[in-house]
Amino acid sequence: MVLQNNIEIDDNAVKNNFERLIDQTFKLLPDREEQKDWQKPLETIIVEITGMNHLFIGQQEKFLTLLSKLEGISELTDERDFLIFRRMIFECLNLLTDLENSCLA
Repeated sequence: MVLQNNIEIDDNAVKNNFERLIDQTFKLLPDREEQKDWQKPLETIIVEITGMNHLFIGQQEKFLTLLSKLEGISELTDERDFLIFRRMIFECLNLLTDLENSCLA
């Protein structure tokens, strides 16, 4: 696969990176339920996805939607917000899977 600036990346590396991000994003759910730090891992995920947005040409709309949801999740700190948080995590997981498929197509 050729990315921005003619950087060539093996498809398996791209797939593995998306799978790792999917796992890290899913892990935010139990971390929040168990009152562990979920905000710092979320910040890391946002930074990585922002970087990916610069590499993958033609996927900016999907990256924008994903980043918007992740940024919004960071504001859901009240216990009453957990159901919204949970729903947004699953929407982000679906977007990550969709991005993975689009980038590898």
